[in-house]
Amino acid sequence: MFTGEKPDLLDLWVFREDSIYVVGKDGVPQHYDGNEWLPVRTDNGNPLMGIWAANERCIYAVGIGGVVLKYDGREWTAIDTGSYDSLNSAYGFSEDSIFLYGVGGRMLYWDGEKWSYREPNTIHDIFGMWGTDIDHIHTVGGEGIYRYYDGTQFQRREELTEETVSLYGIWGARSDSVYVVGSHGTILHFDGAEWKPMQSGTEEYLLGVWGTGDDNIYAVGDNAVILHYDGRAWSPMAAPRDDYLTKVRGLGPKQVYAVGDNGAVLRYDGQAWSDISL
Repeated sequence: MFTGEKPDLLDLWVFREDSIYVVGKDGVPQHYDGNEWLPVRTDNGNPLMGIWAANERCIYAVGIGGVVLKYDGREWTAIDTGSYDSLNSAYGFSEDSIFLYGVGGRMLYWDGEKWSYREPNTIHDIFGMWGTDIDHIHTVGGEGIYRYYDGTQFQRREELTEETVSLYGIWGARSDSVYVVGSHGTILHFDGAEWKPMQSGTEEYLLGVWGTGDDNIYAVGDNAVILHYDGRAWSPMAAPRDDYLTKVRGLGPKQVYAVGDNGAVLRYDGQAWSDISL
């Protein structure tokens, strides 16, 4: 249970500048309306690790102990999936096509009618998924694991790194340009044929990655590290706070957001990062 002054935030979802949701260790979703952060009280006390939304009337927040909360535009309610393994996040394509994934390779799928288990062919923690459609999904996790979902099964592929490196974040510009970040400053790029390492210039753990295109990508991580890729090289950016950062998402080049420890929420307007924390 979270006991500090401000919760450590672990994920966010951005609909508009005046509609942002964050979740974290206190288990309380919070919503930003453009002026202030408002907590949404629920019966949940477990830390929430991830959030994903099909739209503003279909938002999922998942976390420790297999907790799944769903927001329907009016209220958050607990969903019983039949599984109580801890979940790291969710990823989907519509209200009727959603994956939940987490600790020990736990993978659940919602088809619009029921939750079912999907075999990910790994016992390692799963931290990230990204794909162009349900037949082409890249999946990464602990100890460098990599699986590729073809619409039917998670195919075993050669691990992307050594076992000492875990992969935490993934984002793609298109099917033949996918970026993965992880521990020890790891950044990998898929060009449609093979994965290649990129020079990050840091040894810090990188936990989140997001961009608007191959010439505008952001990665965040431990010790307030923020990196920007301009299509040629990764370079550091100045952060207004010293907190660890966990995730980054946005709406466009001038609307980028990152969250992290101690209620940290940062906003980038295309020129500088500012503080809009809880």
